[in-house]
Amino acid sequence: MSDDLIFREVDEDVRRERYETMWKRYGAYAIGATVLIVAVVAGVVFWQDYRLNERQEAGAAFESALDRLDAGQAAEAAAAFDQIAASGPGGYGALAEMQAAAARAAAGNGTEALAAYDRLIADGELRALHRDVVRLKAALLALELEGGDAAVQRLGDLPDGGGVFANAAREIRASAMLAKGDRAEAIAELRAIAEDANATARQRDRVRNYIMALGG
Repeated sequence: MSDDLIFREVDEDVRRERYETMWKRYGAYAIGATVLIVAVVAGVVFWQDYRLNERQEAGAAFESALDRLDAGQAAEAAAAFDQIAASGPGGYGALAEMQAAAARAAAGNGTEALAAYDRLIADGELRALHRDVVRLKAALLALELEGGDAAVQRLGDLPDGGGVFANAAREIRASAMLAKGDRAEAIAELRAIAEDANATARQRDRVRNYIMALGG
């Protein structure tokens, strides 16, 4: 699958992401009504990379685990993904590990999920585009659990690299700046998105509303 096609899939799947980060209140400005949803249901993306070349039995097990996660059976899904990661054929390891982390976060085990994301970020064998997806998910979870500095650390240079997820990463970094009380820096991040010719019209409209709400 080409990177362009992966990005289109991500753009669709981002709407279904389970992890939502609320913009922090700053003074009289509240950005609580609009949620920032930028992480990806990466199982769908990775799965489409591998599914045609792997055994049917493992594929059925993976789809069954996804169904459990979608049904709200997060703990059971995590266990199923762990088993696939340990015994499935090549190509399933990182995919199953990432979905297991997402399932643990959904089950309320955020610390374990974040540790799993960190291991994937450090995995030198993981495809760069997929590592970027993990960075987004890890940064959102870190923002919730550990605060702004931890979120920025997980993003690394993703917001400044000019890749397909740069603006999504900038939005998370803006949220991190607000969490740290740095309103001016948050507005600067948002303005960078609003002025980026590569940003979608929806992204630009959204961040302009954020800037107005922050008094920028």
